Amino acid sequence: MKKSLVLVAMLAVATTLFAETEMVSCESDLGKCTYTLSDDSFSKNCICRDETEFNDYEDGTIESTLPTDDECDAELKKVCKDAGIKCENEKGKCTVKPNGKYECVCTNFQWIPAGNGVFSDEGCNTILAEICENETMTARKVCKEEEIRNACVSYVEKIKNTCFDPINGIDDILDAPLDYSDLTALEIADCCQYEEYRNEYKTEFECLEASGTCNTCVDMPFDEGEEGKEDAANTDVAGNGSASAEEAADGDSAPATDSESSAEKEESKSDGCSMLFI
Repeated sequence: MKKSLVLVAMLAVATTLFAETEMVSCESDLGKCTYTLSDDSFSKNCICRDETEFNDYEDGTIESTLPTDDECDAELKKVCKDAGIKCENEKGKCTVKPNGKYECVCTNFQWIPAGNGVFSDEGCNTILAEICENETMTARKVCKEEEIRNACVSYVEKIKNTCFDPINGIDDILDAPLDYSDLTALEIADCCQYEEYRNEYKTEFECLEASGTCNTCVDMPFDEGEEGKEDAANTDVAGNGSASAEEAADGDSAPATDSESSAEKEESKSDGCSMLFI
């Protein structure tokens, strides 16, 4: 008898719980929306086809009502109307927007500026196949416009040689594979691909050219270990320019290594690598 009462009680509780939570869901080629309503909460979750997500949640005494199927469909069309189409394979990822604009990021560190394509699954995959090459990308291949590449090389060389350990063999740097082993190549590639970064490098370059100092011109912190480097650089910039970059690197305090300085520079200046995946 007791077992029967316990079973009946459990069924009653389960029935009450299910009755207190209601749900409405709708789905199309745009994505999916799900609404959930209980006595003390109301939530909306919409995930579009390009994985863009929209959420709304209310907690407390809820007087909301669930939408009808038609209202759910209308909301899905509203929030996902500009959702792109996403395609992905071992070469990289692309998203194509309804207006045909695409953005792609390749697994071989190849950056792709926005362009125009066909808004369809097939079009997205075609773009991905054409743009993300199998070959290893280099800063020279990324910087296809020679005028922009030369400007970026000048900016980065000036900043590095004045405020960091000098760089040598610029041709080797331009032709080296784009990866984390050489941040200088990544900085040049960022400068070529993104006008925002290029303008920042240009501003720092012009500031140093105008007898500025690393502390006032370059957007990066200097720790105590770089004090000698900074003092030498200030003397060089403020003087007649006779001191070489190698002499500027000599100081009573040991400067940070090129990789350490570049890492700090890269962290504060560019997030290009972290943007490699959409």
